[in-house]
Parts: sequence; structure tokens; C-alpha cells
Amino acid sequence: MSDRLVLTGDHVLEPAEAPQTAPDLGRRPQRVWPRRGAAGAARAPRIAVLDGLRLFAALSVVLFHYLAGSGTIPWQRTAVELFPTLHKVAGFGWLGVVFFFMISGFVICMSAWGKSLQQFWQGRILRLFPLYWAAVVLASAAARLGPQTPGEQRVTIGRMLTNLTMLQEPLGVNGIDNVYWTLWVELRFYLIFSLVVLLGTNHRRVANFCWLWALGSVLAPASGIHLLDQLLVPAWASFFIAGMAFHLVRRAGRLEGETLGILALSWLLMQHWLPAIMEGEGHGINWKVCLAAITVMYVVMGLIALGKLDWIQWRWLPIAGAISYPLYLVHQSLGVRVIWRWNEQWGAWPTLLGVIAGAMLIAWLLHRLVERPLVPLLRRLLTPAAPASR
Repeated sequence: MSDRLVLTGDHVLEPAEAPQTAPDLGRRPQRVWPRRGAAGAARAPRIAVLDGLRLFAALSVVLFHYLAGSGTIPWQRTAVELFPTLHKVAGFGWLGVVFFFMISGFVICMSAWGKSLQQFWQGRILRLFPLYWAAVVLASAAARLGPQTPGEQRVTIGRMLTNLTMLQEPLGVNGIDNVYWTLWVELRFYLIFSLVVLLGTNHRRVANFCWLWALGSVLAPASGIHLLDQLLVPAWASFFIAGMAFHLVRRAGRLEGETLGILALSWLLMQHWLPAIMEGEGHGINWKVCLAAITVMYVVMGLIALGKLDWIQWRWLPIAGAISYPLYLVHQSLGVRVIWRWNEQWGAWPTLLGVIAGAMLIAWLLHRLVERPLVPLLRRLLTPAAPASR
């Protein structure tokens, strides 16, 4: 298993029409609703709760990869034997990817508002690639030098270099880490959303895009055109569409009829594709429970869109948001090896808690030592030089 969620995402800031001072953490922050279609250059306070939800989604995927399997990897015994209750809960952890995609639809729409196509892609590259490159190098080094799990494919230099492009899946090369597949889904969302950015983001264009993508996701599988099916990602489209629709609610300050229609259609398409997703990804769990969990995600995103959770401004939430993407990227390639090699010496619970804590620490170090210094450097390189004055 992304983008980031991503698993991915930006610093969760919301455009507004006028600059605002930092919110008083002791009281509910006041919101400034921009006019429909207005592209404010200033930024409002963070939507802090999204940072926490990103970390929650990432941790749910971590538990899924560590505990949901029925085999003896990575514990050398079955997880159901070692963690009988937690194993059942972890089986639903793959839904963290669904939440990542929904949050991504919201945040990408928000961050693209008022941006040029160049600014949009610059932001995407800076957000995704520095941490991803570091994760690929770490995963490759761990695969070549660290403990090996049974049946593991050898990592060659060519495979690692191809993975650095983030295009290994369409190139027919296996990912260094299985979690990278979601990044290719994210990239396809960015690619087709670029059309809206190119034309200029406003309420009408984003709403039209949602309708057209929903329709395209229905027609693409029946068209027999493989490229169309690949580009429109029918199985996952409804989650991004829902996220964008919730951002339209956020900008409007209320739930309008058309936006409600987009959300209803995305939910109906989601429930249609859900059995195929579960079967394709090997999630042999209850469809009704998964549908109920995703419906709760819709409700939570609706509360965020309507500003009902803006009072949540806990100080640790920005850190949670900062480490969620690198945590998603490194937890499997590094954590599974540690569990396989040392869990019998350390014991099941100390190993599980220690590996999760270690993965979070590595994620924080990647944020501090890779993302923070590298992003400003790359931004300077990607920003065109100002023309010399005469």
C-alpha cells in the first residue's frame, strides 16, 4: 500500500480571503469563509484534525501489515496465535488507505486552489519525492544488508533506480516496498486533476470534474480501453471525489444540493467497488463492517468540512501530520525485518511496541533531516529565476 495516504498530503492549511492571526488555542477558532470561486492568496490556520487523522490512518496500515496476515511472516508464528484480539482489529487496517485517499482529495483540491499548473506540480514534487527517495534508499539498503524474510525478491541496483522514478508499476518493475502502489494511484489523481488546475480552480470546475470523473469511472471498465481504465482508477476514484466534494463544502460553508449529490454518488459507487477492492487486495473480512467504517469516514470528513472539528488544535497534531507520510513509507520495509529477526528474543508485545515506536522515530528523523533541509533547496532549483532588471 500511498499519497502522503498517503497514504500523502500537504501541511494542512486552508485558503482564505484575508490574512488571519494564529488561533487562540483556548477557544474555538473563528472561520473566514471565502466567496465561491475566490482564490485567496493568504492562508488560514491549519485544519489540525486532518494531521491527526493522517497519523491514525498510517498507524492502522502499520498494524495491518504487522498483524493481519495469516502466515508466519513476520512473526515466525501466526499473528492470530500471538495477538488473537488485535489480529482481528488489524484486519481492517487496510481501510487507512481509503482514508488517505479521501483526505488527499480534500487537501489536493485545497492546496491547488488559485495555483498555476507549475506551482501545483512543484508542490506535489516537493511533498512526495524527497521523503520517497530517502525511503527507497533505506529500503534497498535494508533488503541488501539486513535480515532476509523467506521468499523475498532480490533488490538490484536497476530495480532501485527505477523505483526512484515512482513509475515502477507502469514500467512493470516490482516496488522495493509493497506500500508504494498507492503512490501510483495518487500520481494518476494529480495527472487528471491537472486539467482543472490548468483551467483555473473554482467551484464550478471542480464540481464538473467530480461529475465527469465519476461517470468516467463507470464507463472506463466497459470501454475496453486499458489506458482509460488505468488513468481513471475506477475502483479508487470515489474516495478522491468525496474528498474534493468535502472541500467544496468547506469553501461554501454549507452543504449544498449539488455537492450532496456528488457525495451521494461517490458513496454509491464506493459500495459497488468495495467487494472487488477487498477481493483484489486479499481482505477476507466482513463487507458490511468495512462499508460502515467508510461511512463513518464520510461523516467525519463532513464534520471537518462544516468546521465542527475546528476546535481541535492540540499542539502535537502538526508533528503527527509531518511523520505520517514517512511512517507509511518505511514501516514495512524496515519493521518486518526487525520483527522477523528479533521477536523471539524480545517477546511479541515488546517487539510490536518497540518496532512501532522505532518506525515513528525514523519517520520523525526523515522529516527533520531529509524533508526540512532538502525541500527548500529543491524549491529554489525548481523556481524559475526572476528576469534581470535593466
